[in-house]
Amino acid sequence: MSEVHWLDPLCGGDGGNACLQIGHAADGTPILRETARPHELLTTTREGLRNFIEAAKRGDLDHLV
Repeated sequence: MSEVHWLDPLCGGDGGNACLQIGHAADGTPILRETARPHELLTTTREGLRNFIEAAKRGDLDHLV
């Protein structure tokens, strides 16, 4: 995979042990990873990421946390 441009990690209130990082490849492909496992990458489409974020905003994922 080409170079990934990462945003700052998003960490919870547990002292930084559960940080999620979102970035994108040169072609715009969204990529997610946990900072504790930086070599395990999850790729998706821009539409897939948008749908996930919108579902989280609506509360559709609240039962997972």
